[in-house]
Amino acid sequence: MGSTFMGLETARRSLSTHQWALQATGNNVANASNPGYSRQRLTLGMTEQLSVNFGGTKAGQFGTGVRGETLARIRDLMIDQQYRDESVKNAFYATKEAAFGRMEDIINEPSENGLAKSLDLFWASLQDLSVNPDDTGARSVVRQRALTLAQTFNYMSSSLTKVQDDLKTEAGVVTKKINDLLTKISDVNRQIGDAEPLGVLPNELYDERDRYMDELSQYIEFERVPVDYTNGETRGNSQRVAEGRIDIRVVVGGTEVKLVDGLTGGVGKFDGMTMTDAAGTNTSMTHADMPNGKWKALVEMYGSATGPEAIDGAFTNMLKDLDEMANVFASAFNTAHGTNMDADGNAGRTDFFVGISSAATITVNPDFMKNLDLIAASKDGNIGDGSGALELAQLKESALNFAGSVTTSTSIGKYYQNVIGNMAVEASQNANLAKSTFALLSSSDQRRLSVSAVSLDEEMTMMIQYQHAYNAAARNITAVDEMLDKIINGMGVVGR
Repeated sequence: MGSTFMGLETARRSLSTHQWALQATGNNVANASNPGYSRQRLTLGMTEQLSVNFGGTKAGQFGTGVRGETLARIRDLMIDQQYRDESVKNAFYATKEAAFGRMEDIINEPSENGLAKSLDLFWASLQDLSVNPDDTGARSVVRQRALTLAQTFNYMSSSLTKVQDDLKTEAGVVTKKINDLLTKISDVNRQIGDAEPLGVLPNELYDERDRYMDELSQYIEFERVPVDYTNGETRGNSQRVAEGRIDIRVVVGGTEVKLVDGLTGGVGKFDGMTMTDAAGTNTSMTHADMPNGKWKALVEMYGSATGPEAIDGAFTNMLKDLDEMANVFASAFNTAHGTNMDADGNAGRTDFFVGISSAATITVNPDFMKNLDLIAASKDGNIGDGSGALELAQLKESALNFAGSVTTSTSIGKYYQNVIGNMAVEASQNANLAKSTFALLSSSDQRRLSVSAVSLDEEMTMMIQYQHAYNAAARNITAVDEMLDKIINGMGVVGR
């Protein structure tokens, strides 16, 4: 038989439970603008039922009220993984797109200030000199155009080198950030492992760990592996819905490297082309082994000389092509210039350009800056003969031998066109892939937000529902109180 006061206890449980449900809803509303916050909901469950005999063979079970089971956060781990998969891809292509954008800004082709225009103006000045070989002004223009061409080479080389250094510095910052995030994830793991055996769900710690993993997914591709609940067995987390501690693992050449050990608390280290796992074992990476993400994109752009294989990045290759272009062009020009005769009828100097080993150092010989007559424009030594200058101008279309990766034998102009053409194609491909991966990332993020983000309209609906339930429970207590008052104070007074 049930207690006379059972109705009061049932209503009291309802009051208390819906009060906590309202508290959870209020917390959701308060964190609606908090990025990384997962909405929480108090899961309700029935309390034990009470068997009651109605007389004879008739019996039934009455519920004794409601109680809160768990305060769980609403999160879909599969959607989280999809988001991080797209995040690492987008970070890779977006980083390369930005780096190629800086390269294109420096190359600046086609334009009135690019290397191609400087070459064209230089060839044109030689054409003019071949028509007026005794004109001091024409010689001055040749010298000035040559100097401008050399300075254009210098500017492009120094600018590309500066960006390359910036990329290397950024890669170092990313490396430190990766190690910092691994340490933070391990720290949160430890706190979660301390809290879960007490029977609580540390939702804020779960959210904090997910935020760290979201950020880590921009830098490297990794796998999140739960270790507290595997094969139906639990290790310390008293609730089956508890997420437990996790491992962070990275696949290198088909081998898993454990960067965070959830059980031991060990933390590995990410150090350029070398990884150290949580147990202290080093693993060297090749280019093919590198995990995808922003770090890999930076390495592919600036290059790396460490690890089991050297990587020539996009900026390294561009600098090599410019060096090759400057060297082959200047060598061919110096050789041809040396076969001519200057204004005084002397054999031409072969070093019109000096410092020709690289685009960073090429310049016009200082002697030519002091004496215009040293420019060799003649074949027969006659001041009025401009055939030598015409021959120099015709180097524009001459096939030169290049050792670069673009092509082996072509004119200087076509070689440069191939260089910037290849750059443009690769930059365009990365830009398109960055857009595609961003669209997929945005779609994954929207799906995730539809599950875990706070909807104020939904929270208001739940708030009204809990409020009405709370008010109804309060009204039920009043009704039961009136019934008990009649029994206690109104019964047994007949005949007094």
